[in-house]
Amino acid sequence: MGIRGKLLLLAIGVAVPLVVVGALDLRNMWRLSRSQLTDSVKQQVELASVALDRWLIDQKRGLDAIAALAGDKDTRTPIIREYLENVLQTRPFWLDLRITNAAGTTLMAQPTRREILSNALTDYLVSQMRERDSWAVATDRTVDEARPIVIIAVPIQKGGAVIARIDGAAINQLFDSIELSSQVVISVVDSNGRVLYRRRGFEAHHSATSEGDISWEPRSSVLTNDRTNVIELTSPIDGINRVYGIANVRESGLVAMIGIPSSTLYEPARQRLIRYAFTGLIALLLAFGAALVIERSIVLSVRRLRAAAQRLGGGDLTARAPRLGGGEIGDLGDAFNTMATQIAEREERLTELDRLKSEFVSSVSHELKTPLTTIKLLAHLLQRRDIAEEDKLDYSKTIAIECDRQIDFVGNLLDLSRIESGAYKPRKTSVNIGEVISSCVEVERHRVESLGLTLTTDVPSGLSAVSGDVEVLRRVIRGLIDNAIKYTPEGGRIKVSARETENEMAIRVSDTGKGIPESDLPHIFSKFYRVADGPAHSSGTAAPGVGLGLYLAQYIVSQLDGQINVESKQGVGTTFIVTLPLWIDEETDKRSQEVTHVKALVGS
Repeated sequence: MGIRGKLLLLAIGVAVPLVVVGALDLRNMWRLSRSQLTDSVKQQVELASVALDRWLIDQKRGLDAIAALAGDKDTRTPIIREYLENVLQTRPFWLDLRITNAAGTTLMAQPTRREILSNALTDYLVSQMRERDSWAVATDRTVDEARPIVIIAVPIQKGGAVIARIDGAAINQLFDSIELSSQVVISVVDSNGRVLYRRRGFEAHHSATSEGDISWEPRSSVLTNDRTNVIELTSPIDGINRVYGIANVRESGLVAMIGIPSSTLYEPARQRLIRYAFTGLIALLLAFGAALVIERSIVLSVRRLRAAAQRLGGGDLTARAPRLGGGEIGDLGDAFNTMATQIAEREERLTELDRLKSEFVSSVSHELKTPLTTIKLLAHLLQRRDIAEEDKLDYSKTIAIECDRQIDFVGNLLDLSRIESGAYKPRKTSVNIGEVISSCVEVERHRVESLGLTLTTDVPSGLSAVSGDVEVLRRVIRGLIDNAIKYTPEGGRIKVSARETENEMAIRVSDTGKGIPESDLPHIFSKFYRVADGPAHSSGTAAPGVGLGLYLAQYIVSQLDGQINVESKQGVGTTFIVTLPLWIDEETDKRSQEVTHVKALVGS
């Protein structure tokens, strides 16, 4: 069966289960949408509850300060009276403030002309504070039924309480700036089910009524176990069916409510589901027609791609697939062309690697053979009886130097192998960089003098230790000195210096040699790279060696959290700068941090 038949069979096979699965998905989507909308209502009422709770806490803080002052001083002192006056002046919605004893008798009040709290209200506040061992909130409508008063009482440690009567209009100011959609209601209800604040969408001001949107019984049932909940009821005030989000305002006994009409909340979801069902049906019908078009485009593109693959398989590395359009077939064509390009590049790379391998084997053979020939010749000379003691000593030193050089060369090869396998990890310890530089210079001094060069050092005494590995640092510095010797002509100067800054050590190896061509500078730290211009003491066109020294130096320094840079100018010379972090003793660092912390505390 061809692609066309398979696509038509696929469309038919999908049609029947799609109807069933679509119906189930629509049902699940409807449930999910309702759940998300319910969560959204909960979040909105939770925000309103938090805003009201923060407002109450802000009012309570003022009373806490008065309660603390009244607990330390006689409540009838002028200081407390003056403090009460100042508090009232800064809180415009506070009607009055009073301090009572444990029996509920007023000991002091501001202003002095005040309305007496009813005994029932006073007893309620006292009982609430005792029951919860905390502050209490109540509401009062005895003055004006349409304008409730919020009463907050905070206990005094030695007995009694500080009571503030706050105009309910303060709650209006808290919520009136919220923009509400049409028929959306926001309300605040007290513990008796009486409305403190109510505003409906597009109303300019709040309204307080004697009856809440929902009675206390359903609210108490839905909030028994949860601080917030959602219930769908018909409002007894305007008869609109709403989904109410209800939230307790922590310890105050107040309840925040946001009611959104059911039609407004769920109608968009219903319409979306209907559109989804209609669109799914149209898409199903179009699938049959699209199958033929897809089949035509797929087959043609696949044939072109197959032809290009056959040419590539036959050895034509320039074979590429033509543009196959967009979509997955186009991506497949692009992937094929990318693969073909990578194969061609890989072939070129393999050819280059073969060349480098041949050069590497030749260079290694040369690096091993030349010093061994020198060692063999000097060993034969040492066997002669007519050799002066001074010459014997000189030959022995040369043999030792050449052996060290071969050991370093083999070490480089081993390090390369460990780096490639990921097993190379230098050990960080405290290193005296002055001693390392001194030992490196001493080893190279005989070779430098034999070539007519001058090797000097500039290392101040008393330098701090650096964080590093003695052996690998010695190899890095010797490698840089060896490079300087190779590329500095007779009569030239080589200088090794070290300078300490606040957090790091800079080691510089400078020479007055030929310099590095600008075109070679970006590549000198690459593996197996050698500058085409030969060294000062050879007539060849490339530097001896295998091109590993600077590559290994850069890798080692980076493993020690340092950096290596180069500055060079042809005909003037070259300077390599190795920057390493200073060694920080953990105990010393800890003490330094403690001292810094103490200084910061003293300064603050």
